[in-house]
Amino acid sequence: MTPPHSSRAKEPDPATLVVWGVCSLILVCYGMVAYGDPIVRGIFLHHFAFVPFELYHWQGIPALFFHVLLHANPTHLFVNLGFLLAFGIPVAKRTSGTLFLLIFLAAAMCGALAEFAIDMQSKAQRIGASGGVSGLMGALCAYPIVLGRARLPGPFATRKNAWRFVVVWLLFNALIGIVAPFVLNEKIAWIGHCGGFFAGFAFVALLLFLRRA
Repeated sequence: MTPPHSSRAKEPDPATLVVWGVCSLILVCYGMVAYGDPIVRGIFLHHFAFVPFELYHWQGIPALFFHVLLHANPTHLFVNLGFLLAFGIPVAKRTSGTLFLLIFLAAAMCGALAEFAIDMQSKAQRIGASGGVSGLMGALCAYPIVLGRARLPGPFATRKNAWRFVVVWLLFNALIGIVAPFVLNEKIAWIGHCGGFFAGFAFVALLLFLRRA
């Protein structure tokens, strides 16, 4: 005879579910582009991929956000999904599902605008969630830097550790941006990563200052 449950099963955190929902949407979009009809692939790339030159026309504005749904290959996809979960869940738990989305999308937009600022005439497509993910990293750095300490793991626990993370992360991105064209034969939008990172940092830092005011 099975004893009755003494307590209800713990309900999933709504904020965490939002992060998983975004990951699921990105995964579905990748499947539609990679394995769907070529017409579908063409539509997604035409409307969702961010092209700096197209920002001169209103049609390019939605791509400031929708480029996060597209990825070049499985490695690109799963690296970004892993980082999105690793950094997105702590941000969502400390804020809310809505604020997580705002930070993620605002960082993605600022990352795309940073790419536009350095090469306004470029017609190369920028895709991937890395600008938004970078913003989540910046958001986590803001907590210990503004507050002094934070109940966050490792590099985000103290102000000193957070500043170290910022420096190492920026140097790593600059190095990848320089080396990737020669080693991987492809360009990495590292300026977009930096733009997203500082946008996420500024968003949460402003939020913390307003809460303390």
